[in-house]
Amino acid sequence: MNSKVTARTALLIGAAGGILTEVARGLAKEGHSLVLFDRDESSVIRLADELGRLTKTEAVVGDITDIPAAERQLTGIVERHAPSILVNGVGGDTRVIGYADLEQTHFDQTYLENVVSTWIAIKVCAPRMARDGYGRIVNFASAGGRTYSHFNNAAYVGAKAAVIGMTKQMAYELAGSGVVVNVVAHGPIATERVAGAFERRDETSKKAVLGRLPMGRYGTIAEAAGSVLHLCSEGAGYSTGSVIDINGGLYM
Repeated sequence: MNSKVTARTALLIGAAGGILTEVARGLAKEGHSLVLFDRDESSVIRLADELGRLTKTEAVVGDITDIPAAERQLTGIVERHAPSILVNGVGGDTRVIGYADLEQTHFDQTYLENVVSTWIAIKVCAPRMARDGYGRIVNFASAGGRTYSHFNNAAYVGAKAAVIGMTKQMAYELAGSGVVVNVVAHGPIATERVAGAFERRDETSKKAVLGRLPMGRYGTIAEAAGSVLHLCSEGAGYSTGSVIDINGGLYM
């Protein structure tokens, strides 16, 4: 562990998949204790077993979109661990659906997964961080939430844009408390889910997708996690309400 890093406790929501798993590994290597929250019981326990060799780790099985139950679980986590790092990584969609084919249920689902779930975690965790005078909160948006998307749909893009706006408002309200709130807006990252969706395309479609990316490739999970880890660090203390774009030039 780097002696300059103060060991803290990090709560990762949606820990057992994609980018968040890599973030968890990075935080563990820095010596932070981890609370890994995910609804996939087998995956989150497996990750906790892996990282438990490096640092104190607890797996919590829960569905962050079940708001009443999640609030109770998160309250217990705050009482036991007082996490000073919170990463909200739930939410994602690889469905390309035209606006005329969307239904209200699409909006209800994606708003719950991306916006409401992020809000409830911050609502429960941030007051304790503010009392302690230190906190790092990182929310996940999308390049689509910054502009438009070739890869998703209007319901998802609208929800991710809402995450960005909500992040800025919360950052403003917490400014001066020692708690900073930032958002990462990932472009196409080769997680298992996104890479799988890409592989299901035909060759013409694959070429068209890559042709829209200035770098001509998807980002790696390590590249996606790097900026998240920075925003979790002590060095990010003067960054709040910021949007970090990780998209290979898709949005500039």
